[in-house]
Amino acid sequence: MILSRRTLLAGLALSGASAPAFAQTAPEPQKAPIELIEDTLDLPSVVRLGHAHGDVIMIEYFDYNCPWCKRSAQDLPNLLKAEPDLSYVLVNFAVLGLASVTAHKAALAYLQLYGPERYLPLHLALFRLHGAVDGTRALAEAERLGGDRKRLTEAADSERTIQWMKDALKLGNSLGLVATPSFLVGAESYVGGMTLAQKREAIARARG
Repeated sequence: MILSRRTLLAGLALSGASAPAFAQTAPEPQKAPIELIEDTLDLPSVVRLGHAHGDVIMIEYFDYNCPWCKRSAQDLPNLLKAEPDLSYVLVNFAVLGLASVTAHKAALAYLQLYGPERYLPLHLALFRLHGAVDGTRALAEAERLGGDRKRLTEAADSERTIQWMKDALKLGNSLGLVATPSFLVGAESYVGGMTLAQKREAIARARG
């Protein structure tokens, strides 16, 4: 989904945007500053999946209310299976309105309390929901997966969670990520949705 750069740091109460038609071609790769890629990998809020020391690192900036991100999540298990040497990194990037902000706060609270090894089931569950995903619905899914609602609520509203979200927004802005999802593959960025086949082509390109 396309978003306005003006909304990126508006106190986390960000304006929404309409969904574009799904693209038929992959976004054009652009060189990404290596220091910003390293800064992304250093974010304490990232979730690492796949190979611990893969030959290619693919980073996805996503929003739980983005339809292309939903499609990306559906592809994720197949991508990890098809690319066993890939390191895949998720970055919570709440840019599509107040519902997204509250949903990502709940998701990050779950990450803090239960660790990255338990995060993928929540990630996939949130993208299986129909309609807008907000904090109430995200907390319900986290609780269904064994989370403690009281502790989750406290962590979601903590300064730590807010800072994690601000740090991700600042980095996404610095990288020029004006759509969700956006991907960093090797040393290149792809702004916009990609099919499973297009992701694998970008990974092959990074391997050179």
